[in-house]
Amino acid sequence: MKLFNNKFIIFFCAALLLVISQFYSCKDDAIVPGNSQSYTSYFPLIHGHWVEYNADSIVHLDIDDAYNLDTAIRTYHFQLREEIDSSYTDAGGEIAWRVSRYRRADSNSPWTFMNLWTAKRSNNSAQRVEDNIRFIKLAFPFDPRISWNGNAYNNYPLEEYSYDAINEEYTVNSSIFDSTVSVIQNNFVSNINRIDKREIYAQNVGMIYKVLDSLNIVNLPNGSTVILNGTEYKLEIRDYKR
Repeated sequence: MKLFNNKFIIFFCAALLLVISQFYSCKDDAIVPGNSQSYTSYFPLIHGHWVEYNADSIVHLDIDDAYNLDTAIRTYHFQLREEIDSSYTDAGGEIAWRVSRYRRADSNSPWTFMNLWTAKRSNNSAQRVEDNIRFIKLAFPFDPRISWNGNAYNNYPLEEYSYDAINEEYTVNSSIFDSTVSVIQNNFVSNINRIDKREIYAQNVGMIYKVLDSLNIVNLPNGSTVILNGTEYKLEIRDYKR
């Protein structure tokens, strides 16, 4: 009887170790890609690399708020181009890149220089300085279990970014990108506010999709919701340097 108990204990311990090892193996598999070159390729910083976007902006004015209406609306459609320009050493002693940004009304119009942003990668993040405000866009390595403060280097309130999808296919304007990562920057809904901030990055391309919505809303007695004021902004990739 004692021999049987010893064998049972040995079997039970072996089975338990197997389950534990499989559990941690599955959790480790959630971290993708597995090497620095693969995940930094979602945020390429190469001289001459460019991406063009279709931009749509909707501005909901507040002049009709007293009537719970959403009739004072301005819509804007244009195209943006971002091109990696030249590198330099930043104040922290790291290599950063200038990003020249251009705008035009449509495909038949000439590009007009708009402004200059900067971008850089470190061992654990990808960062952009947009209108003199630094954001941590990506955290390395990609891991759906983590979150990070995208505003860690600016004076904005804390915003916990996280990965919503990793290494998944995504389609924009009939173009299929077979390996993308989606970042949720803010997703807040209340009785008076609706905020949606998301960006999607494709391997060897960079950002291919962006949503930036910040709206004040009101819920009416009939169950409908009316936008009082705020902005909706969307970028969708239309072309890029291959």
